[in-house]
Amino acid sequence: MSSTRTKILDAAVALVLKRGDAAVTMAHIAKAARLSRQAVYLHFADRADLMVALVQHVDEKRGMAAEILRVVEAPTGREALREMALLQARMNPAVWAAARAVDAVRRTDRAAERSWQDRLKHRLEGCRLMIARLEREGELREHLAPSDAADLLWVLTSLRVWEDLVLERNWTAEQYVKHITEVLFQTLCRP
Repeated sequence: MSSTRTKILDAAVALVLKRGDAAVTMAHIAKAARLSRQAVYLHFADRADLMVALVQHVDEKRGMAAEILRVVEAPTGREALREMALLQARMNPAVWAAARAVDAVRRTDRAAERSWQDRLKHRLEGCRLMIARLEREGELREHLAPSDAADLLWVLTSLRVWEDLVLERNWTAEQYVKHITEVLFQTLCRP
């Protein structure tokens, strides 16, 4: 990634976190990055393109690829479910503020909504792969359709569930991992 592109994304992240929402313009971002708007548009086709890149940039800075690899490389599907809960407990505190900022404006802001939906789509694809693995290993709960199981995994490991339990109900990371893992096993796996 070019240093100018990184500079733009770092400025955008800082602005979003400072403002508490994603309602920042390309002009605001250009000013924060100390670049012209034209320079910003040379790297991003539009604000929607920048928002999608911003979420990916936050993931890269936080080491999301390595965290996902821990899930993928788990020795069994059941262990992958536990790693998924651990990933949420480790990563959500770092990404929560940026995610909340995008969520705050996404219903009225097409760029933020596109970024949000892109993220949700990728998470669901990952959940489908995990469920396919459970099914291949003969561990998927009997009479549970893989598409339903993927939807359940997607919801139970969502940022919103983590936020409700950890930030609102004051669960520790350990409580979150323990109980979410138990729920995932009971809901998705053969007894």
